[in-house]
Amino acid sequence: MIFGSTGSVGKSALDVLRAQRKQFKVHGLCAYRDIKTLSSQIEEFLPKYVCVVDEGQAQRLKERINTKVKILKGSPGLEEFSHLESDVSLMAISGISCLKPLFTNIQYTKRVALANKESIVAAGDFLFSHAKRHTTEIIPVDSEINALFQLFKMKDDHLHKVYLTASGGALSNCRKKSLKNIQAKDVLAHPTWRMGRRITVDSATLVNKGFEVVETHHFFDVPYENIDIILHRQSMIHALVEFKDKTLFACLYPPDMRIPISFALRYPLRVPHFQGIDFTKEFFLSFKPLNHAQYPLFQIVGEAAKRKDNALAILNACDEVAVDYFLKGKIKFTDLYRAMGYMFEHYPSKKIKSIEDVFYWDNWAREKIQQYLKTLC
Repeated sequence: MIFGSTGSVGKSALDVLRAQRKQFKVHGLCAYRDIKTLSSQIEEFLPKYVCVVDEGQAQRLKERINTKVKILKGSPGLEEFSHLESDVSLMAISGISCLKPLFTNIQYTKRVALANKESIVAAGDFLFSHAKRHTTEIIPVDSEINALFQLFKMKDDHLHKVYLTASGGALSNCRKKSLKNIQAKDVLAHPTWRMGRRITVDSATLVNKGFEVVETHHFFDVPYENIDIILHRQSMIHALVEFKDKTLFACLYPPDMRIPISFALRYPLRVPHFQGIDFTKEFFLSFKPLNHAQYPLFQIVGEAAKRKDNALAILNACDEVAVDYFLKGKIKFTDLYRAMGYMFEHYPSKKIKSIEDVFYWDNWAREKIQQYLKTLC
């Protein structure tokens, strides 16, 4: 089952399945509205079920395909799709929209290959408890967290610290005073990765790295004070673990999402892959410490994580809405900092006691941040 099959991660996953046809049968594909891409995927992989969340596009898909496939549509269709049983579900829906189908599907699959960080950020405790109750395995697809998953197989009592690497995004060499003139096309020109538009913006602000710190904490039960970030422009080392004797182990592979996807789908097996590090050619790896003053939103996310209240759910919603405004040209890049900072200073701190609380504060934050952003447009 692939949730989000027409996005960048979904397409990469199908690349992996294309190379391993004897090991996998695609039971279902789910997309939001891109029926052009979905049609070709249906024709090639012949799933039994297809879900299109946009009801109008679902009807158009029904009219244009000839294969025998059950088409589910809209929110009710996504709910039904989430109840389908599978051996492995790849969760590649972007944003908080992934949380409800993920929470539902956990009890109907043996393994979730999770490519969504927002669900962990907003509801990590509930998701992992839910998965434990249903003995469902969650394996991270996000390259840095996937790298840590592999490295943690060496975990012992001598573990001291973990490091996540960050490319710094497209703006790492920009001076603060020049950020107000930055356009979306500048932010989207990531030096190493080819990702979705929102995650590429989050890479420039380092919000995504803040979220990955939260993921690391939930996946591996590492205290926040033992998680650090180092800048690594080449994006070839994805994470490191440090032991008490200061020995470091690194996970090294090219910036290609098909590698962690393949690992998550076939774990504990390892299968031959498309490409690796070419040691016949000279290359260099560089590292430098993170300048926290350059990435204030990373600091805000870190502070929110330590508060253990509704702050992370609120900040995630604010980030999704504000980035969308920026990509549509409604606000400036620097307004992302203003908006997130404003919401962090003015939200009502409340404990989250249930998954329903997550959705409540997500909706609350979306309304409030839109009201604030309209004052900046």
